[in-house]
Amino acid sequence: MSNININGWELTKPDYRQLFQNVPCYISVIDRDFRIIQTNRLFREDFGDCEGKLCYKSYKRRTEPCVECPVSKTFDDGEVYTGEQHVITRHGNEAFMVVYSSPLRNDQGDIIAVMEMSTNITQIKHLQTGLTMMGAAVTSMAHKIKNVLTGLDGGIYLVNSGLKKENQDKTVKGWSIVQKNVERIQTVVKDILYCARDREHDLTTIDPNAVVKEIYSLFRETSAMKEIYLAMELDPELGSMTSNAEGLHTIINNLLNNAMEACKFDLDKRLHAISLRTKRKGPLAIFEVSDNGHGFPEEYRDCRFNDAVFKTRGNYGTGLGLMVTRKLVHELGGSITFSSYPKKGSTFRVTFPIQ
Repeated sequence: MSNININGWELTKPDYRQLFQNVPCYISVIDRDFRIIQTNRLFREDFGDCEGKLCYKSYKRRTEPCVECPVSKTFDDGEVYTGEQHVITRHGNEAFMVVYSSPLRNDQGDIIAVMEMSTNITQIKHLQTGLTMMGAAVTSMAHKIKNVLTGLDGGIYLVNSGLKKENQDKTVKGWSIVQKNVERIQTVVKDILYCARDREHDLTTIDPNAVVKEIYSLFRETSAMKEIYLAMELDPELGSMTSNAEGLHTIINNLLNNAMEACKFDLDKRLHAISLRTKRKGPLAIFEVSDNGHGFPEEYRDCRFNDAVFKTRGNYGTGLGLMVTRKLVHELGGSITFSSYPKKGSTFRVTFPIQ
C-alpha cells in the first residue's frame, strides 16, 4: 500500500495499523467461513482473543450463523449493510451493537474478507426499553385507577344509601368496598414512588427459607379461596445468606401476586397450581415461582425479561409490580429471568449470590 498525504500528514502502513488498533469502536475482519481473521484492541479487551474462531460462536454464543447476517450479505453483493445484534462479552455480560459490514477486496477486485464495525448501544437500548415499559405501565395504570375510582363510587353510594336508610349492613358493605379500593390506590402509588428513585438497602445475614415460609403462610388462605393449589419446596441446604429480608419479601410477594393473576385470567383450565421453590447451586441462592396459567405468547419465547413481560402484563394489570421486582432484584445484586410456554404457564427465577 502506497503512502497517502492528508493535510501534510503522510500515512504509512504503521499509521494505518495504529488507526485500526485504536479506533473507538469494535472491528473484526471475517472470512467467508465466518472465521475471524483479525480484531482491534477494543474488541480483544471486551471479547477476548477470537482470531481463528467462528464469529457467531465466539461472541454471539450461537450454534449457527445469524439469520440476518450483514457479513453474509456483503459477501453476496459487495454492498455495505447495517443492523442491530445482541452479543455476549467475555465476562458474560450481554451487549447490543449497531453493526456495519464493509467488503475488503484484493487488487483484482474480488472480495476476500468483510470488515465488521460495531458500536455499543447497550445503554441507549436499556433507556429505550425502560421508557417503553414505563409508557406501557402508565397507560395501563390509568385504566386501573379509573376502575378503582369506579369501585370507590359504588362503595360511597352504598355508604350514603345505608346511612340515609339506617341500613347498617349496606353501610358496612359499602365501607368495606371503599377500604379495599383505597388500599389498591395505595399499592399503585407506592409502586410508582419505588420505580421513581434508587434505594440503598441494609444488608444483613438472613434466613431466606424463613422469609419464604412467611410469604407462603400469607398466600395459602388466599390461594385456597381462589381454588389455586399453592405448593412450597425449600432446599434445607440453602442456609443463611447476605441480603435484605424486606426486599426479598417484596420480590417473592410480587412474583406470587403475578402468578395468581396469571391463573386468574387463564380460563382454559379448571385446576391451577403455583409452586414456590428455593435452591442452592454452589455460591448462588435461587428462588423460583412457577404457575400453570396462560403463559406468554409464542412470539415472546426468546425475549428478555424486560422486553416481554411488561408488554403482555398490560392486559392483566399495570405491570408496575414486576417493574418494582426487577428494579429491586438488581439493587440487591441479583438477576431475574423467566421461561414461559403458551397455555402451559411460566416460571420466574431470581438468583442472588449467597455472600
